[in-house]
Amino acid sequence: MNLIMNMDEFYTSKKKDKSTVEFTITIPRKIFTETYQNLLKENTKKADVKGFRKGKVPADLVESEISQSLRLETFEKLIPLYLSTALQKENISPVAPPDYKDFPKLEGEEDITFTVEITVMPEFKLGNLKKIKIEKEKVEVPAKEINEALENIFKNNESKFKEMNDDWAKETGKLIGNEKITNMEELKKYVEDTLKSQKEHMLKHKQEDSALEQAIKLSEIVIPEPAIKYEALEREHSFEHDMQQRSIKIEDFLKANNITLEKMRELWLKDAKQALETDVFLRTYAKDRNLQFSDEDLAKKIEDIKKQAPEGTDKSIFDNEDWKEYIRRVSLKDLAFKKFSEEVISK
Repeated sequence: MNLIMNMDEFYTSKKKDKSTVEFTITIPRKIFTETYQNLLKENTKKADVKGFRKGKVPADLVESEISQSLRLETFEKLIPLYLSTALQKENISPVAPPDYKDFPKLEGEEDITFTVEITVMPEFKLGNLKKIKIEKEKVEVPAKEINEALENIFKNNESKFKEMNDDWAKETGKLIGNEKITNMEELKKYVEDTLKSQKEHMLKHKQEDSALEQAIKLSEIVIPEPAIKYEALEREHSFEHDMQQRSIKIEDFLKANNITLEKMRELWLKDAKQALETDVFLRTYAKDRNLQFSDEDLAKKIEDIKKQAPEGTDKSIFDNEDWKEYIRRVSLKDLAFKKFSEEVISK
């Protein structure tokens, strides 16, 4: 049975604003009735009523008990098919669950019409990235920090030496895997370089975060509220699943970490907003700068993943087209971030 008749006529759509598309969808009564009757037959076969053999219960007896819930089940079965077909025809990708604005009357002989609002991600244009201001800082490592680091190494690692001297420095060099260190001056230099590298790394992250924040603002990227709430709810579901897998009660976790569920929800909302803004900006940047992640790049990336995959990995995943496209999207986003960082921080 063709569950969708008159495919060009079963819905109308209109854009309410830049992030909302409203669909009015009509399910023909004939399709609804046929689906309803098929579900009724299935329920009749499974019905267990005293005085009747299983599968021999009269349909009208079963229907009198479940007609209301069966109409709802029929509607719920048909909704996804009609809505997904409409979305596919309009080439729309929702970023949040559909919002049903009314509930139709399921009884009677008329066609069933309902309205649903779909949240989509608006199109954004890249702002003027030349306006981004990066605070330049000179990375220095004071002698005090070097001495404190050396003292911590001395205190936290057992040694036959009672003081920090050249012999202790040589031993410490072996301990940290650098046998070129033979005296205190060389160890101090190693510690200074390590601390400087850490500070430079932290500074770069700080600059990248600042640049992204400015770029998102300049590009006027505003994520639809339903998308943020949906993404935050996904984080909450993931947290609940993790707690269940680890056999930890949520209330015990909250108490141990001195935090409330309300506060965690605030954090999930904030994190979801930032993640979506960053994702949308990087996709916008990649499109504007015409960045590509070719099939050749993808094949090379997948080979690298295969080499690093732990034993027991289901290798069929490497041939899954959906997984490949996911890797392509993530890799393109990484490439966009790298190019953006080079453009605005290394200028």
